[in-house]
Amino acid sequence: MKNRKLNDMEETATHMTDHARDAFASMNNSFMKAIDKNRTITQNLFQAMQEESLRFMNQRLEHTSRCFERGRDVQGLPALMALQHEWFMDMAHDYAELNKRLGEALQEATEQSVEHVNEVVADAATRTQKAEAANDRAAA
Repeated sequence: MKNRKLNDMEETATHMTDHARDAFASMNNSFMKAIDKNRTITQNLFQAMQEESLRFMNQRLEHTSRCFERGRDVQGLPALMALQHEWFMDMAHDYAELNKRLGEALQEATEQSVEHVNEVVADAATRTQKAEAANDRAAA
């Protein structure tokens, strides 16, 4: 009788340990997926930022070069001030466009992050329900 009771207890403990191991593996898998997805999102964001920065620098260089070319033919202070005004307007436009593009890239990354968080939460909820159901069956 004692052996049977002891065997039942060992069997229950082994079963519970298996469930705990499965739950830990499941949780670890979820964390690894989350880390990998976050890495991908961050990598895409940095790539977009790098591309936009390069585009911005090329655009600024082009506008500044064009301004210098026009500056060769400038005669008088009013024409110089008009050229400076045009250069400042180009610069302001370029910075505004850069901010807009970087904002769009950040918004896209944020939307991807929110989608990923929703997936992780749904996955964790499903795994929790399955684990609870398995525990209930094991206890019964």
